[in-house]
Amino acid sequence: ELGPGAGALTDPLVERYGTDIVQCIEVDDRAVEILEERHPKLHIQHADVLQVNYPQMAQDEGKPLVVIGNLPYYITSQILFALADASHFGAVHSATVTMQWEVAQRMVAPTCCKDYGILSVVFQLYADVNLHFKIPPTVFYPQPKVDSALVGLHFLGPTKLRERLVGVSPRDLRRVVTTAFRQRRKTIRNALKKFVKSEICHGDTEETQRLLNAEPLPVPAIVAKARDNGDVFAQTQELPKDWGSKRPEELSPGQFVELTRLLLGPKVDADTMDIDEGLPLGSKVWRKLKHGSN
Repeated sequence: ELGPGAGALTDPLVERYGTDIVQCIEVDDRAVEILEERHPKLHIQHADVLQVNYPQMAQDEGKPLVVIGNLPYYITSQILFALADASHFGAVHSATVTMQWEVAQRMVAPTCCKDYGILSVVFQLYADVNLHFKIPPTVFYPQPKVDSALVGLHFLGPTKLRERLVGVSPRDLRRVVTTAFRQRRKTIRNALKKFVKSEICHGDTEETQRLLNAEPLPVPAIVAKARDNGDVFAQTQELPKDWGSKRPEELSPGQFVELTRLLLGPKVDADTMDIDEGLPLGSKVWRKLKHGSN
C-alpha cells in the first residue's frame, strides 16, 4: 500500500490478507508510529514512494507487486510513471489506486479529444486501464475540492510490452511523444521539426525534410499477425500515410511507436528478436532522474 496514512485502507487489508502479505510505504513519521502501534507485525517502509526501488522490492519478495493506495494528487503522475518503469522488469503486476478524476480521464482518453496526451499514450501502451467509477469529495476527510476516481491498471509486463514496441526503445519513444505533445496544437511535422533536425539529422536540412515527409514503414510481421488475430492495439498501430499533417492527439499509442520506429529506427529487429530478453527496456525512462535508484 502506498501512503497508508493512519490506516483507513490498511486495517481491512491486514484483516483480509494478513501482515505476511501486506506491506506499506509511508513517509510521515506520525503515520508510521500509528501504523506500528495498530499492527506491530506489519512491514512498513519509512520512505518516500517516489524514491522506492520497486524492482528490488519485487525481487526480495520473489514475485511481482500488487499496488493499492490513495495517491496524493500533486505527485500522481510521477508515481504512475515509477510503476510503469518498474513494469519493465516485471516488478508490478497491477495497481488499484484513487486519483483526481481529471487525471483518470486522461489515462483512458481516446484519440482526437483534448484529454488525450502523454498519460494516455504511456498507460494504454503499458497496461490495460479501467476507470472503475467516480468518487465524490464527501467520502474523504479532509474533503478535496475535486472529484476522484478509482482506477485499475494491469501491467502487460516486459514480454508483451516488447511485442508492442517492436524493437523501439522506450527512451526513444519518450523523446518523440513528449516533444510532440509539448506543441500539441501543431501538426506532427511542425512539432517535431526542430527535434528531428538537431537530434536525428544533425542540422542537415535536406535530410530533415526527407524524414519528415517519409512514407510509413510496413508494420513488422509480429504486428500484422497480432492484428489479423484480432488484437485491438495492433489494429490501430499502422502509421497513416499523412502522419505529418496529423496533430499529436490524432495518433494512437501504437502509431506513436511506429512513428518512433520511422524516425529513430528499432534498436533490434522486431521479427527476429527474443521477446523475453531481446530489447533492454531500461530504468528511469518515464520517472524523473531525481526519483529513486531504479
